[in-house]
Amino acid sequence: MRRIGLGLLAGVTLTGCGLVDGGTITTPPAVASPTSSARTSTLPPVVECPGAGDFEEGGGIADVDGEGADGSRLTRITWGGSDLCETFTFEFATSEGAPATMVPDVRIDHLETFQVIRIHMDVDAAVLTDQLVETGLVDRLYVVRSLDGEMFVDLHLSAPAAARARVGASPALLSVDLRPGFVPMTGSAAVGERVILVSPPANTAVEPVTELTGYARTFEANVLVVVTQSGTLVTETTTTAADWSETWGEFRLELGLPPGEVAVFVGEVSPEDGALEGVTVDLTVG
Repeated sequence: MRRIGLGLLAGVTLTGCGLVDGGTITTPPAVASPTSSARTSTLPPVVECPGAGDFEEGGGIADVDGEGADGSRLTRITWGGSDLCETFTFEFATSEGAPATMVPDVRIDHLETFQVIRIHMDVDAAVLTDQLVETGLVDRLYVVRSLDGEMFVDLHLSAPAAARARVGASPALLSVDLRPGFVPMTGSAAVGERVILVSPPANTAVEPVTELTGYARTFEANVLVVVTQSGTLVTETTTTAADWSETWGEFRLELGLPPGEVAVFVGEVSPEDGALEGVTVDLTVG
């Protein structure tokens, strides 16, 4: 993981990969290239995004030291770029609502299945909860209250990607650049209207004791988990998410599972007709 000092790009405008305010993606005209019958590689090209810094894939991407920072609220997220290079920019404010001058503590991780870029932030409020993105690399984003009280933003990838981070001061800006990656994703989150199960992904092999992770906006933050095997109830339990009224709330639950094929439902019971509303994943327990 690269550690980034807040003064690194102080005073530098984070244009990144051609940021267009409001989330509009502009694609440059295609450039013809010579063809060769000997070329058989399907790997993406190595893309050089504007600006300094190395791209990382998997595990820790960056660690921003925000000591003395005044940014405690996430006030805006914009994105833009091209098919080959995208930039997501995060703006911050002080607790009084004024534009912040320094970015808070930030840690960026590429989750184990390579499906999500997670941006942990030492902030206590955000104006945005979720957004459909649909760029070449990112499908959607979620703003989540974590169980430790801070917040994180998940970028759900639609294609393999590598990432890097840059920061600017006065005003406080965090820039996350993405370019096409080489490591394929090994799973994707199960997405429901009010619950997102990040792990384990559907149709994967898991251990008899497995941790469910995700976030929800279920009523009063109550998250219902129901495990069935061949149509027979195995386990029914509940856990509590970190939020639900203001934004998405993180949940984690350690679950004991019987060997064989199981179906795991995560969600809630409809107050109208008692039907289960949420997501279901099929897992193989070894």
